[in-house]
Amino acid sequence: MLKVNGFTLVEILVASLIIMMGVTGYVTLQSQYVMADNAINLRYLAMQLAQEKVDDLGFFEQIQTTVGKYSYNNIKSNSGGTIAAGPIYVALSANSNNTQLYHMNWKIVDYFYVDTDSDTKADSWVKVGEPFYPSKLPRVADLKTAKVEVSWINNSGVGKKVTILSQIAPILPSNSFHTKFRTTSTSASP
Repeated sequence: MLKVNGFTLVEILVASLIIMMGVTGYVTLQSQYVMADNAINLRYLAMQLAQEKVDDLGFFEQIQTTVGKYSYNNIKSNSGGTIAAGPIYVALSANSNNTQLYHMNWKIVDYFYVDTDSDTKADSWVKVGEPFYPSKLPRVADLKTAKVEVSWINNSGVGKKVTILSQIAPILPSNSFHTKFRTTSTSASP
């Protein structure tokens, strides 16, 4: 058997090619991870904005419209609460130049609980345009549904959107079961 001291040029080229392919694959994979992480962060921020608006709509001080107070009756499409509809700029880092533009809007649908089988007892939820919709509306809707949408353009130039659906009842937060009977727990360290 013949012993060779060292490597031939072909062996070195093949080894270099294999190493370059591995490094290229690793760099490509890393860039995909960075892009995916960025996309997840943008989506997470959009979900936070939508959830903040849902919470904002659910916090009102009065049921009936009252000047200077947030009221249940004032909750309408793209109106109500303290957070306005439209563009929202979110800082992505401490650098004020690194921001993301989001656009938020919401649609509100009023529902009424009505009698549909003529037994004088309410039994179905209806909204405008549906059979049995009341001809004379009560002063307050029995329920409002909110569809909050937050949209943005990702780094690839593709439009994205998240949507949260929620229901808002005409119950003041201060009168809700969860507020009145909230329990707090404390823990002590030994």
